[in-house]
Amino acid sequence: MLFPFSQPGGTKRRLLLGLLTAVAVAGGVLWRAAPKAEISWTWSMGDKTIVIDAGHGGVDPGAVGTNQTLEKNVTLAVAKYLRNYVELGGAKAVMVREEDKDLGESDGLLQRKREDLARRIQLAADAQADVFISVHANSFPNVKLTGPQTFYHAKSPEGKALAQAIQQQLNVVAGTKRVAKGNQDLFILKKAHSAAVTVELGFLSNAEEEQKLNDPEYQQQLAWGIYQGLCRYLGSQAAAAR
Repeated sequence: MLFPFSQPGGTKRRLLLGLLTAVAVAGGVLWRAAPKAEISWTWSMGDKTIVIDAGHGGVDPGAVGTNQTLEKNVTLAVAKYLRNYVELGGAKAVMVREEDKDLGESDGLLQRKREDLARRIQLAADAQADVFISVHANSFPNVKLTGPQTFYHAKSPEGKALAQAIQQQLNVVAGTKRVAKGNQDLFILKKAHSAAVTVELGFLSNAEEEQKLNDPEYQQQLAWGIYQGLCRYLGSQAAAAR
C-alpha cells in the first residue's frame, strides 16, 4: 500500500508499505503480508489532529451483549488500535479516554452522562480536531441484525464524505453492504466542531457478532478499516483543495 504523507513542516515524504498491513500487538506494531494489495492515498496526514472517542466508560457500560460483553470494553480496544494506525500515518491522535472511565463527575447518572458528552465535545474543540471519530457498538431487539454502520450529521457534507469513506472500508472488513446514514439526533454529531462520525462496530445483540467483537484480530481489522476510510477522506479533501 502506498501512502504519500505530508509532515507538519509542509515537507512531503512518501512511505511505501507495499503488500503489508499493520497489526498492533502487545503495545507495538507487527507487519505482516496482506491478502490483497489495495492502493490508498492520504495527503496532509501529518498536520492533522484526529480525536478518537471510545464510547461510554466507567459507570456507563453502554450496550450489554447476549453473553454479557460490555460495549465500553470493545470500543476502547478498537480505539487503541485505531490510535496506533493514526500515529503510524504521521497524524496526531487524541484519545478521549485510554482507560475504563467516563468524563462526568456528578452523582446522578443522567447529569453525569450529560457532563460526559459535553466534555468529549469540548476536548475535541480544545484539541482543534480536524476529524472526530466516535466508536460505539450496536444493540437491537432483532438479534439477526449484524454489521458495522457509520453515521454522520445529516447537514454536514464533510461528515457525510467521511462516513461514506469509512463505511466502504468497513464493508470490506465485515463482508457487508451497509450504507452510511445521516442522523440529526446524536449529540456528538450535532455539537462537533469538525468532520465527525459515529462508527457502530457491529451488534452485540447478535451472539455470533458479539463473539467476533471480542476477538482482538477482528478488532484490529475494524480499526484498520476505519483508518483506511480516514485516509481516503483526507486524500480526497486534499485533492479537492488543490
